[in-house]
Amino acid sequence: MIKRVTIFFLFLALTVPVFAQQDPMYSQYVFNGLLINPAYAGTREVLNAAVLYRNQWVNIPGAPKTGVFSIDSPVKNQKVGLGLSVVVDEIGVTNHTGISGIYSYKLYFTQSSLTFGIQGGVGFFNSNNSAVKHSDNTTVDPAFVTDYHKILPNFSCGIYYHSDRYYAGFSVMDILGRTIENEIYPNLTNDLTVNVESHFFLTSGYLIDLSPNVKFQPSFLLKYVGGAPLAGDINGVFSLYDLLYFGISYRSYSSVDILTQVKINSQLSLGYSYEYSTNALSNFTSGSHEIVLRFQLDSGKRKFVSPRYF
Repeated sequence: MIKRVTIFFLFLALTVPVFAQQDPMYSQYVFNGLLINPAYAGTREVLNAAVLYRNQWVNIPGAPKTGVFSIDSPVKNQKVGLGLSVVVDEIGVTNHTGISGIYSYKLYFTQSSLTFGIQGGVGFFNSNNSAVKHSDNTTVDPAFVTDYHKILPNFSCGIYYHSDRYYAGFSVMDILGRTIENEIYPNLTNDLTVNVESHFFLTSGYLIDLSPNVKFQPSFLLKYVGGAPLAGDINGVFSLYDLLYFGISYRSYSSVDILTQVKINSQLSLGYSYEYSTNALSNFTSGSHEIVLRFQLDSGKRKFVSPRYF
């Protein structure tokens, strides 16, 4: 059974480009929008740093593992946001490291703001295809004899509107998609390669007071990637005393997620998510885990002084 799963997963990771190239999926974007939208940089009006680790589809050999470091902060009277994102993603014998700088500019209104963001960087794509062996574990499969290594620039953009009660955002990650890849590598015909696709995200959410100390935040995300069906998340998160956050999320075609975050002190927060697969993968995996540690430093210059829920 394990051998069949391994072969199946390698097929997805190596021979079907749209699966191999997709940006990592996250659950903790509910608490940190910078994961999917560069316009989020600086909008919390504090220095915001986070380290995330995701272990997807536990017990399946070669399943994705992702590490993310991100940091962002407002500058110049809170109108400009600057950020840095480092993503290390591994799936099967392929791995990708992306390093990006982020810039955002915010327009303030009476009780809300509108932010535009851009992100640019470079991605390092590698696949050790020759590591795929026959069942004797010594002979290289001829279909996987060629390794590949690519270095590609990447660009993303987004827009983000929020008040203390409502937010909405739209972003395009890897905006140039295959265009820039084909320009840099016009003669590459190897099927065991990465085809970069643009990712489109639409998000929105609202904050509801259930009592002075209990709040509820419903939200949704729509995601579109070329070659895959339109997918969506529906989320509901409760906040208790602005210290403990917990909720549930449903991801179409994929999973039901448990979301938690706890404030350790005024600067540190710890978040954890567990995903239970609702598709055929549930026969092979016990689920996915995601953990994030976030550090925030308030300069005391925030225009919105209420606690930030998104």
